[in-house]
Amino acid sequence: MPWTDYTLNDFLLFAPETYQRLFIRYHEAIWPLQIPVVIAMLVIPWLILRRGGVEPRMMRIALPILAVVWVWIGTDFLYQRYGEINWAAVWPAAGFMLQGVLLLATAFAEPEQPPDVRVPPAARDAGLLVMAAAVILLPLAAPLSGRPWLSAELVGVTPDATALFTLGLLALKPLRLRLLLLPVPLLWCLLSTLTQIAMDWPDAWILPALAAAAVAATLLPREKGIGR
Repeated sequence: MPWTDYTLNDFLLFAPETYQRLFIRYHEAIWPLQIPVVIAMLVIPWLILRRGGVEPRMMRIALPILAVVWVWIGTDFLYQRYGEINWAAVWPAAGFMLQGVLLLATAFAEPEQPPDVRVPPAARDAGLLVMAAAVILLPLAAPLSGRPWLSAELVGVTPDATALFTLGLLALKPLRLRLLLLPVPLLWCLLSTLTQIAMDWPDAWILPALAAAAVAATLLPREKGIGR
């Protein structure tokens, strides 16, 4: 068969129903851990914006929290569970663990933000919208598309929502090391999008659209004299 005759579905190692059951079993196995984890994720934007503007010093609290959930998802969900139905899951699992290390290292390696460097309002607003979408829209995408509630994505618990939430947070980060944290969540969003397209999910467009918005906001230059 010529390679041009192949489709994404030909490279899928599992049935869509198997993928949904993976999430259902995962949510059932860790319940009620989802509750404190999601609450911890909701605290992050409050910490960073509690004074009405971006508080860079609060990133040193937010990034380690994210680091923990990235490592956890990489080991528990991707390596131990997703790896049961997809032998290639070891690679994204390693990427998630690497991202956790990078988040932790960046939290303490980056110098304090100069007082006259500000996050552009457009980047801040876009980042917050993407974070809100990761918390609200992605969990609703499953039931609205006809999939079970228990197969939903949750920020801090499952990979898509966590990667998207992280991309939104990076748009609020003022200094250059934020670019070091872009590749892994961006690559995961690409991989997950291809998987969803292969499974013919009608909501497969949501993740790449929001990820692209977050990356565009993150790449906006941080300039002197921009108000909070």
